[in-house]
Amino acid sequence: MGKVTTFVNISVNGFFEGAAHDISWHNVDEEFNLFAIQMLRETGVIFFGRSTYQLFENFWPLVTKDPMASQSNLEIANLINNVDKIVFSKTLTKVEEGENWKNVKLFHEVLPDTIEDLKQQYVRNLDVGGNNLLINFVRLGLINEIRVMINPVMITEGTFFLQGIQEKVRLKLLETRTFKSGNVLLCYEPLKEI
Repeated sequence: MGKVTTFVNISVNGFFEGAAHDISWHNVDEEFNLFAIQMLRETGVIFFGRSTYQLFENFWPLVTKDPMASQSNLEIANLINNVDKIVFSKTLTKVEEGENWKNVKLFHEVLPDTIEDLKQQYVRNLDVGGNNLLINFVRLGLINEIRVMINPVMITEGTFFLQGIQEKVRLKLLETRTFKSGNVLLCYEPLKEI
């Protein structure tokens, strides 16, 4: 049975994106890319909110056609393009597949029973992408692991990670890892309140 996970890059002061969805400050190097490849190989499906889905859809298929793309970026693009993708959106009416963008389905809402059924279908992780979608999964108690990569940078504006959480969620630290770039990975398991 798969577990529901999420991965996010944040700044030291807690932003996951800058103004206008800027992520140019993400501290990405070859070690980071190898880590991303490892995570994607452990992923059976990526759950997207609309905004994150559209950012990925507009970027990763083009990487496969970029003659200047690094080998690790090409591998990431191929893994993302071929993994199962489920978009949760109340506003999209359809999603389209292409040669370099396959296995896409559209759901209109997050239903706990549907997520539990999907966990039974996948041996690999079910990864949640997108802050608003993640808040919904946290609120419904559907997240098994939260992976936070703290980047050694502070930015001045943007959107805070999990901005909008309305109740306390206790976390158990599962793992830490320090990268040569100064990135620090923290892996947490949300605890059920008794």
